[in-house]
Amino acid sequence: MRYYRYWAKSNSRRLRPNNYPISAWGYSNESQSEAERLAVQRADEKISQLQQQPSAEEAYGYGMGLLPEQLIEELAFDGQVVAIITRNNYGCLVLNASNVLFADIDLPEPPLGFWGSLKTMFGQDATESTNAPTIDPGLLEKIQNLCADDPQFGLRLYKTKAGYRAAITHRVFEPGSREADKLLEQLGSDKLYVRLCERQACFRARLTPKPWRLKISNVPTRYPFKTADHKKWFENWVAGYEKASKAYSVCKPLGNFGNPQIADNVELVLQVHDLYCCGDPIQLA
Repeated sequence: MRYYRYWAKSNSRRLRPNNYPISAWGYSNESQSEAERLAVQRADEKISQLQQQPSAEEAYGYGMGLLPEQLIEELAFDGQVVAIITRNNYGCLVLNASNVLFADIDLPEPPLGFWGSLKTMFGQDATESTNAPTIDPGLLEKIQNLCADDPQFGLRLYKTKAGYRAAITHRVFEPGSREADKLLEQLGSDKLYVRLCERQACFRARLTPKPWRLKISNVPTRYPFKTADHKKWFENWVAGYEKASKAYSVCKPLGNFGNPQIADNVELVLQVHDLYCCGDPIQLA
């Protein structure tokens, strides 16, 4: 799992002759000054690389690296960090698991129809129901096939606002490995999510609601903070966001499938995940 405690962004530089702005992130687990030094170094390296590229369009794809997110908490098992909690660039807490496989499975939203539109007009969530949610037949068949193919296979399924989330419970996986990517593909995970897991060398699961689903303002600034005022603005926003989040959950557990035995470090990560994600509120966000 790749993560860092200190982040810095280099001052914007210019790539001549077209004067393109160039900047880069630096990161370190040692000190802020080391992160700043690396930011300048990486910006210089980007300029050197871009000067060799035939077009600026190709150049802008260069250097896509780690996400600069604020580290909130580390989770350890047998003396090893197995997961961290970070706050992403739009304010949500995110679980980053080093080897516990989470699959994000979004499904197309069904048309609302007349009654759904009417509910929306009066501020109700047309996609939510007080009844127990049913599992998409296609997804259920995929899970049953995986369980039939491997008697040791175990999975916990959750309902999310836009689809489902699955956690593999019987063993751990290496992010970006062929077997992990194949399993994510079999379950129907979005390709962008698979790429993000590979780039971050971890499996990610959002723990708190998306701000726009709470109908609150976007974050006023982003980490790492440029000034003490920026940090204060962000902390004030987080306080309002957490207050608004209390009426929502991110997902609902639908049950376990296959092998009931859960690996020890998987159990630890899922306990933290469920504590954050699966509260009493019915409404998902």
